[in-house]
Order: sequence, then C-alpha cells, then structure tokens
Amino acid sequence: MLGLLILVGLLRSVHPAEVAAAIGHASLGPLVLGMLSALAFLGLRGWRWKLILDASAPNARVGDATAVTAVGFAVNAVAAFKVGEILRMAAIAPRAGIAVGEAGGTVVVERVLDVLALLVLAVGAAAFSGAAAAGAGLWGGVAAISGLFLAIGVVAFILASHPAPTLKAWSRLTSHLPLRMQQGAQDLAASVLRGFSALLSGRRLAAVVGLSFLVWIAAELGLYAYFRSLTTQLPAATLFLALVLFTVSQAVSITPGSVGTYEGFFLLVLTPFGAHPASLVTAVAILSHVAGILAYLFAGALGALWLRFASASAPVRSERPLPSQDRA
Repeated sequence: MLGLLILVGLLRSVHPAEVAAAIGHASLGPLVLGMLSALAFLGLRGWRWKLILDASAPNARVGDATAVTAVGFAVNAVAAFKVGEILRMAAIAPRAGIAVGEAGGTVVVERVLDVLALLVLAVGAAAFSGAAAAGAGLWGGVAAISGLFLAIGVVAFILASHPAPTLKAWSRLTSHLPLRMQQGAQDLAASVLRGFSALLSGRRLAAVVGLSFLVWIAAELGLYAYFRSLTTQLPAATLFLALVLFTVSQAVSITPGSVGTYEGFFLLVLTPFGAHPASLVTAVAILSHVAGILAYLFAGALGALWLRFASASAPVRSERPLPSQDRA
C-alpha cells in the first residue's frame, strides 16, 4: 500500500498522460537487450555463488546455484525486505549438502562483494565522466552503505580466520542457554563461519571479486539499455555513474517489489545529472522496473522448473556438524 501511494503521488506530480506517451515510444531493441541483461546478471550471480560455495561445499552445482538465485530474485522482485534471500538460503542448503547457517554465510559474502563492487564502479565512472559533482548529495549515502558493508566483510574475515577463539567467545555468550540449545548455537556459529570460507583464499576471492564486477556491469548495462530505449540524453559515462548510484540506493527494499520507492529514487538520482523532463525520467523508471520484474519472473519460473526436476541431495538443516562430529 505504501509503495502504491508513493507511485500514485509521483504520477500526479508528473502528468500521467505524458508518462504513458513516453512509454509508448520506447524502442523495442534496447528494451529486449535490457531484459537479456537481467538474465545475464542472474547467470553470472549463479556462477559466482558456485565459486563462493565451493570453498566449503565442493559438491555444489552451478545449475542449482543459478536456479536458486533466479527464484530468489523473482521473489525479491515482488516482495519487500529482500525476503528472497531467506528462500535462497533454505533452497541451496540441501542441494549443496550444507546447513542453512553456512548458506547464510555465503549470502553475506555475496552482499558485501556486491556493494564494494558497485562502489568501485561508481568511483571509476565518476573519475572518467567528471560528473561526480552532479551527484554530490548522494555520495554521503553511498559512503555510509559502503562503510557498513565493508565493516561486515572485515568482521567476517576476522571471525573466519580465527574460528577457535570466535567459537570460544560465542560459547561464553550462549552459556546461559539450556545445554541442548548451547550445542545448537555452537554448531550454528561454526556453520556460519564455514560460509565465510571464500574470504580466506586469495585466489578464490580474486576470482569472485572479478565476477562481482561482471555481475554489476551486466546489471548496469541493462538499466542503460532501458534508458536509451526512451532517450539519448546524458553522455554514456555520466549515465552509467547515475545508474550505479541509483542501484546502490536500492540496497534495501521496504515496499513489495520496491513499487514507488524504485521510481522515486530513480527520479531523485537521475535528475541532478541532467535527465529531464520529470515525466520522461519517470517513464524510464516505470519501464525499467516492469521489464526487470518480468525478466526476473521468467527466470524464476525456469529456476523453479530446474529445482522441481533436479532432486536435492539432503534435507535442510539449521547447522552442520563440526569436523570432530563428522569423524565420529
């Protein structure tokens, strides 16, 4: 409801007839290219997740990782608060032979790399385009989000690098729990630490970081294509910078499918860079949002079919036994 109210308010301020007319003149070629870029984005994410999972779960399949990614993003496309991430953790666990906590650790690694890759792309585009000043009011938010995720990544690396003292400290924190719950909490913590394993291998981390750039270049090229389907405004580098900053603004979704907030932030971010009029920018936002949702839903349907016919290897667990328990 909140998202719809925001969207209705936005449309009332930008002349809906002009927005509809602009959408009606969209070029089909760039529109199709944008939707294909969304599929490439999901495929690259699946490949990257497979590499992250391999650090502790070498039996994970790239098909499973890609299918689960597609289903999770399809859910994110229509739900609030990125609940598709929870579904991804639960769905990949039995297929990779790991626990939900371990899967959660890999998702944390993904998200940290996502934000840091976007930050590097934004800085690079700003330096190349010389348009950083146009988005001066946005850099504070970008810095805050990047700093938060960088801190999460550093903490994850430190904890994974020192598992024994980490688990010892965790044991002290959970010592007030009943004995059975203490053991479960300890196993869960050990499982999450395994999910951070990709951070401990320089070669693997380098490959994953490289793929992270490809993931988000694909995503930004999709947005670029949607924008170009309606207008040739803005130099390429300036437009790319604006779109990266917009993507960072979507790190958290508070409305179902980001309805309203997506369009509002698109207008807020693109306008300072010279995109105009507001009705045209809003048309690009609505077009890219709807096309992106359709692409994700299509990919999610294909992913669901894969998961339906490719059986899981084990039931879902909240944690995985510690190495000493595996040998017992």
